[in-house]
Amino acid sequence: MVMEISFSTMFFHDHPLDLIFDAVRISGADTLEFWPETPDWWLSGRSEDHLAQVIRQHPLPAPLSVHAPVLDLNPCSINPDVVRASISWIQFSIKLAESLKAKVCTIHPGRRTSKRPPADLDYWRLDQMLDEIAPYAESSRVSVSIENMEPQVNALLTTPAEISRVLNERDWLSFTLDSCHVASRGEEVLREFLSVAEGRIANVHLSGASGSVMHRPVKGNPWAEKALDILGDGGYDGLITLEINDLSVGDPLTAEEKIRMIADDVRVVRDHLS
Repeated sequence: MVMEISFSTMFFHDHPLDLIFDAVRISGADTLEFWPETPDWWLSGRSEDHLAQVIRQHPLPAPLSVHAPVLDLNPCSINPDVVRASISWIQFSIKLAESLKAKVCTIHPGRRTSKRPPADLDYWRLDQMLDEIAPYAESSRVSVSIENMEPQVNALLTTPAEISRVLNERDWLSFTLDSCHVASRGEEVLREFLSVAEGRIANVHLSGASGSVMHRPVKGNPWAEKALDILGDGGYDGLITLEINDLSVGDPLTAEEKIRMIADDVRVVRDHLS
């Protein structure tokens, strides 16, 4: 049985925090994955006091998770200023997650700056980033959790072997499995991710995929429902986060339509894993 079902605040990209937090109760979800880049907070001063007040006013059945900022950032960049900014925001996010009593803080590995396959130097930069945030992670009760990326030409950490390496070298590091990022590689690769990260998965990002369009709703999507079957077969009973892109569904949705969509997906997840 699924312990907790969450959804990304970025699905409600154009809406205020009060509405986003209210959507948890209305949709039947358990909690949220809070992205600091959610515009209502990111562009209005990033007041942690205001965020804490919103949380108090909208009590959640389960702890939040946090997703560190990734837009415009790249901790494996060849530009040292971009690296510094990227690592600083990861460190900020771990501390924010701690202050919000969040359970998980998901981070991205970065990518090679040029559109070329990653080389040894890019993996060295990744290791340097992980080494630099290690003291923050090791002193925090928050699970710092690295995410597998979609298999694009310059992406890092797209295979089970790559995830296995970084986890085996760092006992403080957890894993956020993005099942949609595995869609083009199929069921066996998803099962392999579950196998190599057994006991280390802190969060699963779940969404549908149709051809080249990713992060679609779960309901009625064959890949998302197959991923749920595989998670169930593997005995996964942890956090599942619906990571849906509102631009992947066609015409713009109202807030009410988005909440109904989340509610539908919450029911699908519970039906598959109960």
